Amino acid sequence: MNALATTAVVMIAMRDAGPDDCEQIWHWNFAPDVRARSKRSEAVGFAEHARWFERRIVDGREPIWIIEAQGTPVGVVRLDVVGSGQWRISIALAAEWRGNGIGRSAVAAVCRACACPIVAEIFADNLASRACFEACGFRSIVERDGLLTYQWDPED
Repeated sequence: MNALATTAVVMIAMRDAGPDDCEQIWHWNFAPDVRARSKRSEAVGFAEHARWFERRIVDGREPIWIIEAQGTPVGVVRLDVVGSGQWRISIALAAEWRGNGIGRSAVAAVCRACACPIVAEIFADNLASRACFEACGFRSIVERDGLLTYQWDPED
């Protein structure tokens, strides 16, 4: 998949993540408020993250994009393979860039580019994320232990 671009209240661009993005992605993904809303809540040290990130970039099968607003990196979105022809989406934005449509624009751009079924796992009490994904056409399909699984299907 190639770099993506779309608009929001703030114009965004998305580019493929590269080796120089490793540390910034670690900061976004392991910020305490992001971890509190993640299925995997434990912290990961930078060295472990760097090994994972390097393997992921070298492998190249599961895309990671950097979201930029006004020329500034503000977040990360990635797709993980979860089954035959199905992906799981994850997104993390810098706190100061949340709430202005950037996440919604990034998620919508990834859905358009992928054009295949995508799931998202969101805690039931994470109303902002739920609203973002619902606005992008995701629908809740399963709830277990307070975790909702949403699905987007290009056929819908």
